[in-house]
Amino acid sequence: MSFGQILFAIGLPAMVGAILIVPAWLVPRIRRLSGLTGSALGVALGMALVVAFMAEAGIPSLPPDQKWHMLPILTCGIVILCPVVAIVDGSGEMGRWLISIASGGIIGWFAVFPGLDLLGQILLGVWVGISFMVISWVSHRRRGVTVTLSITLVFAALSILCMQAHFITLTLIAGALSATSGIGFVTAFISERWGPEVPVGSPVFPEDESELPSRSLAIGWGGAFAVASIIPLVAFCGWAYNVGDVTWLHWGLVAGAPLMLGIGELPGLHHREGFWWFLVRVGLVALPIVLALTLFFTGAGLGADSDTGGDGIDYMHYMDQS
Repeated sequence: MSFGQILFAIGLPAMVGAILIVPAWLVPRIRRLSGLTGSALGVALGMALVVAFMAEAGIPSLPPDQKWHMLPILTCGIVILCPVVAIVDGSGEMGRWLISIASGGIIGWFAVFPGLDLLGQILLGVWVGISFMVISWVSHRRRGVTVTLSITLVFAALSILCMQAHFITLTLIAGALSATSGIGFVTAFISERWGPEVPVGSPVFPEDESELPSRSLAIGWGGAFAVASIIPLVAFCGWAYNVGDVTWLHWGLVAGAPLMLGIGELPGLHHREGFWWFLVRVGLVALPIVLALTLFFTGAGLGADSDTGGDGIDYMHYMDQS
């Protein structure tokens, strides 16, 4: 694959993501609309995944030609639901629990990747549900720059693992998701430094965030919903199609990294502010990522999931079998 093809497969989805994120987070009139601002990151990530898939594999069919094509199909559903979830942002613990249970149950049921038995689907559903509980909680307490930089690192690490698992298309998809998240980080940073001020008590700046600067931007429940769903989906899809030496331990450490954001919001730590505490929070997310990559490249940890790694298996031939 040429550099131009890689740039197209990653750059085009990132451009689509930028078109969605930048106006929603920087234009004052749009930013005051909770349904748009709170779902911008989520819709951008979902669209980036779908566009990256289409750039490599074409339009997914129903029913899917290959089981892993459920990934973009499920993501289309996530894109549609993001604005709805964003609108009900702040509905309380009942709303958080309902979204968590429903999203986990639906995604776990329909994610029928090869080798993923009922127990694996239940694990995926639980992972999605717990991820939403944690990230939606963090989204009400932490500014967008922290969350977007953290998920940029997570998707970059997933891209590395997919490459090592010889899953080329998913490598490019994860790379596009990382680039889109990076655009979200830059946009959130610009918004916090020079963006429009948002009055306390507005839909994008609820009263429980009154201690944050009035230019700070939260990703909202819509963004949290997409992040909590897409990261486990990509990880479990990569695990299901792994033909390299990447084990479930590596996938699990990276997919679970965003949950580390919750540590920084525990009592006694939540009000710790400043640049160094920003680095600490991002560092907590980076810790399991670094551990996973270190274990993989040093050959430590568990044995490979498959004994096909390094035997010259053709990737496209393998994919055609499922």
